[in-house]
Amino acid sequence: MVSDVYGASHKGNVRDLNEDSFCVHGFTRQEPYGFCIVSDGMGGHNAGEVASQQTVQFVAEELLRKLTAQEVPKALNQATRNANDRVCRMAMANQSQRGMGATLVAAYVCEEQAYIANVGDSRAYAYRNGELLQITRDHSVVEELVANGTITKEEARNHPQRNIITRAIGSEGVMEPDIFEYDYYPGDILLLCSDGLSSMLNDAEIQKILMENTNAKQMVTALIDAANRQGGRDNITVICIRFIQEGER
Repeated sequence: MVSDVYGASHKGNVRDLNEDSFCVHGFTRQEPYGFCIVSDGMGGHNAGEVASQQTVQFVAEELLRKLTAQEVPKALNQATRNANDRVCRMAMANQSQRGMGATLVAAYVCEEQAYIANVGDSRAYAYRNGELLQITRDHSVVEELVANGTITKEEARNHPQRNIITRAIGSEGVMEPDIFEYDYYPGDILLLCSDGLSSMLNDAEIQKILMENTNAKQMVTALIDAANRQGGRDNITVICIRFIQEGER
């Protein structure tokens, strides 16, 4: 099985800087599998940009090693720990970067399954047969309120504490990601995004855009455009991995 993969990032309509970072590696005829990473930085004076860039860089370095499927979950965990250690040390060494941090959502695609790691409120979704499923669970105050029944998922979208996350790269001495396994099939789409997308578009709106477009680049472009039309209050980063049969375009 081959993949149609595309990623892009936009600063949105409000922010002066884009503090999101992302990367896509592999997914070629010669290297049909690979990995994607999205990180959303936080912290003033460019510190958020630094944190997200360092997170992507250090996670990617760990994942560039030749890995078997059995080794991937451990590698994702170690990569997260390495990135967290690096961001913490940089923040301690530079006064202007104190308090910086970043979210992380990374997907490593092997034959027949993908392994997904997340820290914070950047997300991974799966789209199959016209239905969208959120794979990851946000590490956020509002997610905890939804989980205990205090508020609904729709109320969480406009809650005053919606931007407060409870886990981030750089926030603690040791950081453990949540790891998920997803078995994919031809026709499935794996979507990674920063909260600049999910805070502007609900699941039904994301699902509709995926249904209406035919390739990964069109999907990503349409999602970012729609988020900006809805206000674009944050940086927006989106990666689509579309799983297709050999010979399909």
